[in-house]
Amino acid sequence: MRIFYPLAIMLGLLGTTVAAQGTFPTVTSKDLNGAEHTLPRDLPGDPTIVFVAYKQGQQDDVNSWVYSLGLDPARGAAFVELPVVGRGASLMRGIIDNGMRKGIPDMNMRARTITLYESPSLINTPLGFSGTDTIRVLVVRRNGDVLWSTSGPATPEGVTALKAAFK
Repeated sequence: MRIFYPLAIMLGLLGTTVAAQGTFPTVTSKDLNGAEHTLPRDLPGDPTIVFVAYKQGQQDDVNSWVYSLGLDPARGAAFVELPVVGRGASLMRGIIDNGMRKGIPDMNMRARTITLYESPSLINTPLGFSGTDTIRVLVVRRNGDVLWSTSGPATPEGVTALKAAFK
């Protein structure tokens, strides 16, 4: 029993941050200012921190990373938020995008929010993820190479690991 708990803790920590895997898929969509982007080619930096969220309630988890890393949409480290809302939602694209614009008044942050009207599997499968119950955080190069990834809200260990991967 004494060995089990430390082993479980170590495995849990290893499970939260994974080595680079897969290639970020090519996808084209518009940011909340209306500019079209083909990712990963048009990521704002090389590398870029990429937050992938699937549900509105996951914004707090994304924000935990943004605040922990001290990210500023006007300057500093390159990052983007990619809400993946699904193909069916594309029929309501205008309503969804306008709703997000109302919630994000900062034009710089709108430029970093690129809504993907695609199946979550388009993003998840090539990266080795499954499900939509947690956010994904990645460090991605413009050629699609994923340098680092994890899932869930920010932790001190995760923030340290992301900073080490983001060079």
